[in-house]
Amino acid sequence: MGKCRNHPDIETSYVCSKYTSYMCGECFQCSDPEIYCKFRTACPIWFVQKENSNRIKKKQTCALTAK
Repeated sequence: MGKCRNHPDIETSYVCSKYTSYMCGECFQCSDPEIYCKFRTACPIWFVQKENSNRIKKKQTCALTAK
């Protein structure tokens, strides 16, 4: 475990393998989503960020079709 790069008082186990920087739940996002990353397929940060993005899109689609 390490300390969050933006919140040094918070310990976390989520680490960016590309930059070897730790991130807490609040800072949990890919640093370079548009740039190639060889670790992306196994990256928990990328996975959670993508899942959250898909949920938001799904909610927006449901809201539009309900009107």
